[in-house]
Amino acid sequence: MIGIGSLLISLGATTLCAAETAQANRHDSGEFKKGEAAYLAGDYQQAAKLWRPLADKGEPQAQYAMGLLAKRGLGVMRDPVEAAEWWRKAANQGHTTAQFNLGVLYESGEGVRKSYDEAFKWYRLAAERGDPDAQFNLGLLYAAGHGTRRDLNEAAGWYRKAAEQGDAAAQYTLGLAYAAGMGVPEDRAEALVWLKKSAAQDFQPAKDALAKLAAKPAVKKP
Repeated sequence: MIGIGSLLISLGATTLCAAETAQANRHDSGEFKKGEAAYLAGDYQQAAKLWRPLADKGEPQAQYAMGLLAKRGLGVMRDPVEAAEWWRKAANQGHTTAQFNLGVLYESGEGVRKSYDEAFKWYRLAAERGDPDAQFNLGLLYAAGHGTRRDLNEAAGWYRKAAEQGDAAAQYTLGLAYAAGMGVPEDRAEALVWLKKSAAQDFQPAKDALAKLAAKPAVKKP
């Protein structure tokens, strides 16, 4: 059920929730960027060396980055448990991608005890902050009734939020929902709109679905 993209590796700027850490983060931003440059150059040990002190001081972007290194075994020993710990620290400070990644770990049971309730919690937090991957995965949890009650209407609503941000998997899934009338009114034309958007991003399942839909004659409503 883990959504397309799964664990993100974005190292872009993140708005911090704790005002008291903002000044320290501005002071340390140069060190973080040095670590980012080392990461992009493939010098993961240097990246870890630069990021670890920042993470220990509570800088959420560095905590997220250390989680990434630990999850993938880059510059440090691969350790999903440590990755989860770093991402939890960043997630508790409102780091959206850390929240999403923590949800992925709870859904898969890697580095943490598997828990749909926890996965739902972290996806929801990230989704409400506008993360399209989290919005899509949250929709999948609603559709399956994992960590929450089964609610196809709610699922479709979250698919739409992600689809409107260009998420190909969400566009595809929303198209299928319209084709089958699951959580939304059955609407072949609307299904085609979303499937075509997804297929335009070279998402193969959407291409396959379009081919099947085209071969199926439209049913005229009385």
